[in-house]
Amino acid sequence: MRRHYAKLWLEFAEEDLEASRILVKRGLIRTATYHLQQVVEKSLKALLILQGAEIPRTHDIERLMNLLSSSYTIPRDLWDAVNLTEYAFTTRYPDDYEPIGEEEYESVYEIAVRVYKWAKGIVEGQP
Repeated sequence: MRRHYAKLWLEFAEEDLEASRILVKRGLIRTATYHLQQVVEKSLKALLILQGAEIPRTHDIERLMNLLSSSYTIPRDLWDAVNLTEYAFTTRYPDDYEPIGEEEYESVYEIAVRVYKWAKGIVEGQP
């Protein structure tokens, strides 16, 4: 049952990933980047579900990764994802907003894809 629910969270993460690509093609980089933060957050929460942990109501990627680090060996390059927490806020409210360029978006996209693929591999039982 937990694996099924974790897969559902990954389906939502995959939709955010696809939505991000559609939005960026339309020039909506700010909103597209928000969806990338959501990809990472939902992917990590899928792993927490898989291990039977309670899911905290947080956008804090570092907190989620620290919760997972006792059960999983998180590849070093995935720790770059902690920087995506800020996009949960800076992309949604004018007070915090700073423009995001295409290069920054692509960098965030690559991180989000790596986290998503790593989580999906675990949830689907792949090494």
